[in-house]
Amino acid sequence: MTFKVIIVGGGPVGLYMAHAFERANIDYVILEQQDTVLNISGQLLFTWPQTVRLFDQIGLLADLENVALGIHHKKRLFGNNGQVTTTSNFWDAMQDNHGYPFLPLLRSELVKILYNHLKGRESNIRVNSRVTDIRPHATGVHVHLADGSLIQGSIVVGADGVHSRTRQIMDSLVAQHALNPARLANKPMVSTFYGIFGRASNIDLGIEPEVFFESRGGGPGGAVVQCLATKGIVQFVTLKPLPGGPTSERSPRYSDEEMDAYAASLADVAVCPGVTFGDVWAKVQRKSTRMLNQEEGFLDNWFFDRIVLVGDAVHKSTSVNGLGMTCGLHSGAVLANELHSLLSRQYEKKKEEEDEEPSTEELEGAFRRYQEDRKTEVKPIWNGGHAMIREVVKKGWVSWFWDRFVLPWCDMETFAKGLLVSVLLIRQGQILRFVPFEGRGGRVPWARKVVV
Repeated sequence: MTFKVIIVGGGPVGLYMAHAFERANIDYVILEQQDTVLNISGQLLFTWPQTVRLFDQIGLLADLENVALGIHHKKRLFGNNGQVTTTSNFWDAMQDNHGYPFLPLLRSELVKILYNHLKGRESNIRVNSRVTDIRPHATGVHVHLADGSLIQGSIVVGADGVHSRTRQIMDSLVAQHALNPARLANKPMVSTFYGIFGRASNIDLGIEPEVFFESRGGGPGGAVVQCLATKGIVQFVTLKPLPGGPTSERSPRYSDEEMDAYAASLADVAVCPGVTFGDVWAKVQRKSTRMLNQEEGFLDNWFFDRIVLVGDAVHKSTSVNGLGMTCGLHSGAVLANELHSLLSRQYEKKKEEEDEEPSTEELEGAFRRYQEDRKTEVKPIWNGGHAMIREVVKKGWVSWFWDRFVLPWCDMETFAKGLLVSVLLIRQGQILRFVPFEGRGGRVPWARKVVV
């Protein structure tokens, strides 16, 4: 049997991995439980320069630049009075440093572009495919679907998000293998904060376009509101602590009435000078607005047997630092590199009339290298996001003093034109080692390049 990857989940990470596998000549199928991979999600995704570089490598840059929102400045402000505490041109500095811009993208637009450029979009994506069970065996995997279908492949890649069904099944298999039923009670993703992703008309609000505003510490109990506007619309996200404290239960489907009550609690919070969240909510576009809990979690084990997890299924942060998708896509690139290397070596063995398919042990070795590589890089980012959300929602004199007097003078984003962020984070971005690519460069050289 030809080596075949079963990707569970047709979101940005799953679709990106399909692009990577097409370029590696690895057969794949995407199983998406919804009736389409396309959607009208109003969520805004911050695409960092190292991730824009990944998209450039697979030929998507021009299309993404055409649909991206403009962004040039960042302003932090107090939520209680709208006073701006810091202003920077962080976004433009990063483009000078690396040759690629930040691209704020609607999730729906990104998914559409990934889908439209995928060669196998008609033949290799199966929708309405809800996974009910996964059974690894000596030479492959059997994936059972809710409609009774059986999908056969070599491995399963769980790119099915924070509520990953793949992870649940993998945990069950680990528990059976280790004779440890207690593992089944483990719920690694915990929600401490909840909020609204949404969009509103900016025609009457007049929020300054192409400026990312971050309003801190407003509202009862503390909250953060982030927004980015064009002349016509404003995209926003809010976060505040869950009133009942942390929970490992799945986010409920909040009603319109619950959203209105949440919005009312932040009505007086300044989102930018002269505009409150109540003003924004009065212009909200309901169809593209959603309220949900935002989970956090970081798993110790990312694989078992012929099943491996990627993205939010193993490392999930709140949206506050805008790095969730970036971490997921770069994990996908590392996993694709490991599989390509393994299968290339296997091809050489085949020419010598040895076993054609990699063994489970060889696959687990590749998964282990992927896990160790990405844990080292993602855990500090996850720790930073975990601390950041707890800092920006705080109310009190310590947070006020920090934002008012300390942050303007010791902000990593403004120090030496963001050099620390460039060196410690952005320049370390991954790349598909098997896809010829030169790409753009800037003042700060990339740590990883394709060796032709």
